[in-house]
Amino acid sequence: MTHTVEAASAQPIRPASRFGWIRRHPLLAFFGWFFTVGQAFAFTPLLIDSPVPAQVFIIGSTLFGLLLPALVITRLADGPEALRRMLRSFVDWRVGLRWYAFALLAAPLVTLGLGVLFVGAPDDWTGAIVSVFLLQLLFALVPNNWAEEGVWTGFVQTRLQARHGAVLGAVLTAPLFAVQHVSMVVDGGLVLGAILMAALVILMIPYRFVTGFVWNRTGSLFLLGLVHAAGNAAAAGSGFGGGVLRHLYPDNMLVGSLHLLAFALIGLAVLAVTKGRIGPIRNI
Repeated sequence: MTHTVEAASAQPIRPASRFGWIRRHPLLAFFGWFFTVGQAFAFTPLLIDSPVPAQVFIIGSTLFGLLLPALVITRLADGPEALRRMLRSFVDWRVGLRWYAFALLAAPLVTLGLGVLFVGAPDDWTGAIVSVFLLQLLFALVPNNWAEEGVWTGFVQTRLQARHGAVLGAVLTAPLFAVQHVSMVVDGGLVLGAILMAALVILMIPYRFVTGFVWNRTGSLFLLGLVHAAGNAAAAGSGFGGGVLRHLYPDNMLVGSLHLLAFALIGLAVLAVTKGRIGPIRNI
């Protein structure tokens, strides 16, 4: 199945109005909201002692810091039809089975393989692994990764690739996407946080190759949510519980990050196999 991704930024600029600046600079307007309001949610658990799980604040950051401004700005900048297209892509599940196989198996299998390679075979392979994966997949997808990937790919990366091409658009999206997670890496201090953030930016570049490729071939933000959530479920988990690798290797915290390396390897493979042609089949 091939798909043509329509670039939101290709919409004609409308006459000046009170929303004229947003229409001319939709990405700047979005980042202005996300890196203030969105990050305020994410940093709240670090600033106050709250009995509420930290993941609840992360979900708040995703829904009110990412999804809300992306939908509003799409409506203001590109019109109601663009918003309807974006919303339809969030629930577009009509893609080939091979895409579901890729979404649900590629990152988890590579992640598990890396776990065995770096740590060794786990002591106990049990049927509970499947239930752990499915439960963490659900908890990661519905409240968080579905909306998160819909915005970063369907709103940000789409606009950047329309201006700069698919590969450079992915490269430009990667550091912005990585900075979203800064609240998760600052606990260890400034130096360690800077090192972790730099590593995350590097790993996120090939990951954005994956998201760009899947989006440009399917047009399904639902599928992209599955891709993202499946990787999390295989390693770190949903934030409400550990993923498969943390279940298999409970005494090794580093395995919770192996899905990042798995996605990076998959992204480089996608770039090599497609010879860099990860963009839309045909631009409009």
